[in-house]
Amino acid sequence: MCLSPEVDLVAGIIISAIAVDAIRHNRHNRTLPIALLPGIFALHSFASAFVWWSFQGSVPNSIGVAAANFYIFIAFVLLPIYVPVVTYLVEPHGWRRHVLQGFSVIGIIAGLDYMYYVIQGQGTVQECTAYLDFHVTGPSWIMSAFYGAATCGAMLFSGYRPLFIWGMLNCVAIVVLNERLSQALPSLWCLWAACTSIFVSWFLRDLIKQRQAGEPWPWVAHLR
Repeated sequence: MCLSPEVDLVAGIIISAIAVDAIRHNRHNRTLPIALLPGIFALHSFASAFVWWSFQGSVPNSIGVAAANFYIFIAFVLLPIYVPVVTYLVEPHGWRRHVLQGFSVIGIIAGLDYMYYVIQGQGTVQECTAYLDFHVTGPSWIMSAFYGAATCGAMLFSGYRPLFIWGMLNCVAIVVLNERLSQALPSLWCLWAACTSIFVSWFLRDLIKQRQAGEPWPWVAHLR
């Protein structure tokens, strides 16, 4: 994912610490999935490190293949399903919840389609100068569009301001990072994973402050 195995390892350790903090500050079942997101990113970084090491001959090829498949599963199967559901769970009551249900369906369709091709062995990884290029061949452009809508678009329809703002930042960051890769520049995906993890930790702390101030959970109107 990033620069080198050493960078991925350090990123994984840092994100792991943030993941522990996020889980410690989780106070509701609805926010547990988003609290687990940094942990998923940490495992992602560690998996990338093992793929690097397999290319370098530091670990057996079988471990590298397993790590690559794990990385691809998270990136192409889990995230398009996970992100819309996470956003839906903390969404305030209103019409946007119905829109996010639609995004969740789109994400499930995309994730299952990518899973089919991954099971068929069409997930690949290529070692480049300063990044690893993970790819899944087979999905149509429609499924690719569904994938992008689920992973990038869901938060843009959130009525909860912090998630909306982060959704906008996420879209900008993804465009910039993909442009860097198109120019064969070093990947900084692990840095963005760390930034997202920090946001999640702040988000959970902010919810605690709101509760201490007497404000209800964002979705409380839906539960009444």
